[in-house]
Amino acid sequence: MIVAVAVEEKVTDEVKRGALPSYFYRLSARAQRVWLKSDAIERLDLQPDAEMLSLAAALVTVVSSGSAARIAVAAQALTDRVCRSLRVRPVKVEVRGVRPHNARGELHGIFYPRGPAMQPGLPLIVLWMRTAQRRDVVKPRTFVRTLMHELGHYLDYVLLGLDDSYHTTGFFKRESFLMRTLLPSAPRSQ
Repeated sequence: MIVAVAVEEKVTDEVKRGALPSYFYRLSARAQRVWLKSDAIERLDLQPDAEMLSLAAALVTVVSSGSAARIAVAAQALTDRVCRSLRVRPVKVEVRGVRPHNARGELHGIFYPRGPAMQPGLPLIVLWMRTAQRRDVVKPRTFVRTLMHELGHYLDYVLLGLDDSYHTTGFFKRESFLMRTLLPSAPRSQ
């Protein structure tokens, strides 16, 4: 099978370069194949249209307002549009106030593939709009990147058909692809 050969070659090449994280070797053989498949995919087949770009720009603008309700509406609209373009069922987005934190840091967002444990059900993305310590509204692009990160986990399951969603190099490249696609940088002046 061509895919299996490509995966085996990728493992061999990455082992030679020492590029695989140590936890990779503790994964089951099946999980290793999922991890490698995720790592091999660097972008999605997403062609933004004017509506999608407008929704992304609107989200950036509304984040500064500090209104969780307005941010949630804008985040849901952008997520719905991206999902519709990729021909997958939209995922619910929830925006909350101050980020939870512990000694390890602050939680920016989380994706529940089957809903939170207390309310199992449909997939859910939860994002927090204020920093834990100072309770400042997060920077707009940071908020959008967090949304794209959590949306990336959802897309790993429903679009790419992965059994799990790992933080592979490919995953982060897909996240960056979504950011570059939806919020292209303004050209720098010379």
